[in-house]
Amino acid sequence: MSRAVQTVLQSLVKRLHPGFALAKRGGLIDAVLEGVAAPIAIVEREAEEMMDEIDPRLAVRFLPDFERVLGPDPCGRDLDPLSLDERQRIAYQRWTAAGGQSLPYLISVAAKLGMRIEIEEYWPSVAGGLEAGEELVGDGEQFVWLVKLAQTETILFEAGAAEAGDPLGRLILSGIECELRRIAHSHTVPVFSYTLEEAA
Repeated sequence: MSRAVQTVLQSLVKRLHPGFALAKRGGLIDAVLEGVAAPIAIVEREAEEMMDEIDPRLAVRFLPDFERVLGPDPCGRDLDPLSLDERQRIAYQRWTAAGGQSLPYLISVAAKLGMRIEIEEYWPSVAGGLEAGEELVGDGEQFVWLVKLAQTETILFEAGAAEAGDPLGRLILSGIECELRRIAHSHTVPVFSYTLEEAA
């Protein structure tokens, strides 16, 4: 915890040698020590403020430094139009990424970016292991996993506002797609489904 100028001054006065020459308060020595105490108090206050800047989720002054050290975004996102909160989340996710291929790790990556996802895995059907009515899953499907996430933004065709040849609708894809494709095993195929209901 940082100290006020008066507290720093009192601390400096206590360190003076005892005796007649330095015992009088309010004189030249105190004025000199007060000139030393003010910068010490400023340094202590700024050091205390920098403690919050250690975590990319809270960093404001040092966020550009985190982004510089992390290098260009591997997904090619332009960070300039993003909000401070979004930039902090991305920096935190990249700063703390320890690596991993498990489903809980992939879900935690999405959570660090502020997104809730669910992942389903498929396993090939085996004779003797199926029950009536179960879906058949072919060989190779164990390398496909379905990522369910909430729908982002949908832009629908509007009569009178759109022109001939315009698509009937567009779905704005989530930034998590690039992140998960980038860290997934090379032999796996993540498939994204925007069908998850928003958390209430």
